[in-house]
Amino acid sequence: MGTYPTAAAGVGALFAMLVTVRRGREVVAATLVLGAVIAAGSLTAAASTPLTFAPAILTISLCVFPPMVGVSIVRGFRRMVQRELDLVLVQSTVTQPSSAVGMLASEELARIDLDAETLLDDVATGRTALPLSPAKSAAAATLATQLRLHLIEGRRETWLHHALTESEFLGPAVNLDDPSGLAGQLSPEQRDALLLAIWLLISDTDGAEPTVSLVFGPLGRTSGHDIGEMLRFPIKMIVEGVPRRRVDPETWQAIRVVGPHIDSVRSGQLHVDIECSIDNPADA
Repeated sequence: MGTYPTAAAGVGALFAMLVTVRRGREVVAATLVLGAVIAAGSLTAAASTPLTFAPAILTISLCVFPPMVGVSIVRGFRRMVQRELDLVLVQSTVTQPSSAVGMLASEELARIDLDAETLLDDVATGRTALPLSPAKSAAAATLATQLRLHLIEGRRETWLHHALTESEFLGPAVNLDDPSGLAGQLSPEQRDALLLAIWLLISDTDGAEPTVSLVFGPLGRTSGHDIGEMLRFPIKMIVEGVPRRRVDPETWQAIRVVGPHIDSVRSGQLHVDIECSIDNPADA
């Protein structure tokens, strides 16, 4: 009678300090168990008046709320950092050639190169006799096939393809249709602006996960005294899950860097038609 578990509030404060070194689910589970134990003790203890429940409610609140708030803050901070790191990763693809292999393929090419170098060194130093044994010959053929496949993929996959496939956030939300590899012909400024526009559309939303579909082409040509002879092609951007009023002004500014655009809303989807003009690669 008249005894309250005031030290339990200190345990809740300890849990709040552990949110940076332990998993969030572990801290949440321990906090819920602590709150349940205090609640059960308060309900089973004899009470002379209902007013004695007030200290128990206060103790439960002091135990549960700080760890929960700490877990929420840490999770939000980690997600923000991961997004920023992912953005830095995909922005590194902007300076790639029009067609090139991605970071993951580069690691695979490095492994294939090491295996091929080891095999050639063994032949050159005499550790492997000529003609090659069936096993060594099959290994060499496999390395050559893998190398050819990577080189072929490198000529078909543009920087934008690698930026999307290597991004944890953009990959599941963006669909790319660029059979002619026109994204590789964009200037560095256009590439950076297009990637930034996609990123802002995907990341600056609440609720349902948005999706963006990009369609490049077909390729055309325009001639004029003002702009010279340039290649022109449309970029169709279909955004679902982002109302037009929620689009950040910086997104429109980035799209204008890519080219003049017309936007409209059809069937609940935001359609952005961009007219992109680039220098003719044949004139370079």
